[in-house]
Amino acid sequence: MAESLVKYLLPDFRFQKLTDIDDSFFMGAQLIIFDVDNTLVLPETKEIKEEIINWFSRIKNRYSCILISNSRTIFKRAEEISKILECEVFLSRYKKPSRKLFKEIKEKYKLSNRKVFVVGDRILTDILFGNLSGAITVLIAPFTNQESLIIKTERYIEKFLLFLINALGYNK
Repeated sequence: MAESLVKYLLPDFRFQKLTDIDDSFFMGAQLIIFDVDNTLVLPETKEIKEEIINWFSRIKNRYSCILISNSRTIFKRAEEISKILECEVFLSRYKKPSRKLFKEIKEKYKLSNRKVFVVGDRILTDILFGNLSGAITVLIAPFTNQESLIIKTERYIEKFLLFLINALGYNK
């Protein structure tokens, strides 16, 4: 049982920075689903670093992309973020890691069984969401640790889980 749980928490790939990912990495992708906060955008803001805008522009010109977020403030920020990145922020009442969220995305974008990527900075939301959905998961390091106490606590739990998984010798 532990092994089946572990496989849902481990990312397929890890990168220190989003911009370390080469454009060709996503070759064959039908859709790339990007987390918003601390993956593309500074947490709970509309602020996006210029290097991220430039990198994302190249990616979205080659591949179909959408943005998703669990943030309570995403409905207020979505239009501006969408405008800056020229990409849809997919808004839903479901939150990651819900399979119902992936079902909504799959229906809207008519996804087949081709490659879908999920890129994010969190194990218990982004990576779990992608793995439960059969996507290729990509974990990146967050931009900043200037986050709420709840998120900081969750990150400590995630780090501990990854440490434990690695110590026990599990890998995908």
